[in-house]
Amino acid sequence: ELETLIQENQIDEVVFSYSDISHEYVMHQASRVLAAGASFRLLGHSQTIIKSTKPLVSVCAVRTGCGKSQTSRRVLSILQDELGYKRVVAIRHPMPYGDLAAQAVQRFASYEDMEQHHCTIEEREEYEPYVERGAVIYAGVDYEAILRQAEAEADIIIWDGGNNDLPFYQSDLHIVVVDPHRPGHELRYHPGEANLRL
Repeated sequence: ELETLIQENQIDEVVFSYSDISHEYVMHQASRVLAAGASFRLLGHSQTIIKSTKPLVSVCAVRTGCGKSQTSRRVLSILQDELGYKRVVAIRHPMPYGDLAAQAVQRFASYEDMEQHHCTIEEREEYEPYVERGAVIYAGVDYEAILRQAEAEADIIIWDGGNNDLPFYQSDLHIVVVDPHRPGHELRYHPGEANLRL
């Protein structure tokens, strides 16, 4: 179907925007695109990040399932308990289900907020640990608007990444989690290797 779409719509360029994919798979898709007559592109980090006015710690990984969320919560604990930050706000990588327009900016500071936004079980599992610690966590799909709203109530921000995506925001400290049970994967998956090299 990819080749047909390129030819029927006279596509000049295909941008690959997916994560936790083997390098081999990415290049097979690139070969299909090139053979169909279009250019193939991967977006660079500097083209996709948004700058914050507040200090920002990003927690990312080389593969899905490495423990980013647990690490993000540990960072939250250190910032609150050991470094004395009172206004720590987290922003979670999107889990875009349902009506995306209604999910532009979501703010969670209570269990009632999760009910109001009709959170899935998966979303609740990510948000509840922050709420239990008295922290605010944002999610949604408009990451510029989310950041600007979070900045208004934060002294420092944590980016709690998803999959092995690059951070959506420019980081003052970039933490990358690797998986000791999958040695070598840090060099074989996109964009996890880029995360490792940032």
